[in-house]
Amino acid sequence: MSVPGEQQVPRSVAELATDPAWTVTRTGTTGQWLTAERVVEHDGHRRLIGLTPIGPGAVALMLWSGGEVVEHVRGTEAEVCATAHRWATEVPAG
Repeated sequence: MSVPGEQQVPRSVAELATDPAWTVTRTGTTGQWLTAERVVEHDGHRRLIGLTPIGPGAVALMLWSGGEVVEHVRGTEAEVCATAHRWATEVPAG
């Protein structure tokens, strides 16, 4: 059961996409998602969080800062979406 006003942790790219801060690109033929990206800015620093499918049941999640990948993880869509959500909320905090 969710608490009113409490934000749910997204477990899919479709759930991430309900937040307008996320940009999701899809293939033209199947509609399958190709990338999901979100820019996070804090104290003049711009970071990009990006997800892309890398194989059956596997998704890569990357965090870029200054054009360099500073974090990279792989996992299921549910795992990396939860991590991406955490990064998006933690990066502004420091």
